[in-house]
Amino acid sequence: MSLEDTELKVGGFNFKGVWVAAAISIAAPVFGGVWATAEFYGRIVSLEDTVSGTAASNEKLTTVGANLESIMESQKELLDLRDRIAEIDKITTANDLLVKQFDEKVKSIDTRFDKVSKELDDLWRGVDAVANPLR
Repeated sequence: MSLEDTELKVGGFNFKGVWVAAAISIAAPVFGGVWATAEFYGRIVSLEDTVSGTAASNEKLTTVGANLESIMESQKELLDLRDRIAEIDKITTANDLLVKQFDEKVKSIDTRFDKVSKELDDLWRGVDAVANPLR
């Protein structure tokens, strides 16, 4: 039995074996091509999704980078402020010592003025006593 003599009956139609073999030989590569095209398209869609996800990640990384730069600028300013505060603290401590020394000097001057005032009062009493001995 050869392929030319074989017949296939489908739905009231008769197909010769040669034509069925030819149709299968043509259909197999066509369906293989359709399957390969669908597979290729699926891979392209997957790559596009990955690339779009990478673009979103890059955007986020850019934002994070900008935030880090801002943080570094702020940190530099804070370090500068810390140095200024330390310097102000030193100056304040030195000023406190000067104020204490000045306060001690003023107190010693007050003590001297009290002595001088007492001596003046005593002198005026003496002058009053000499001027008015009956009192």
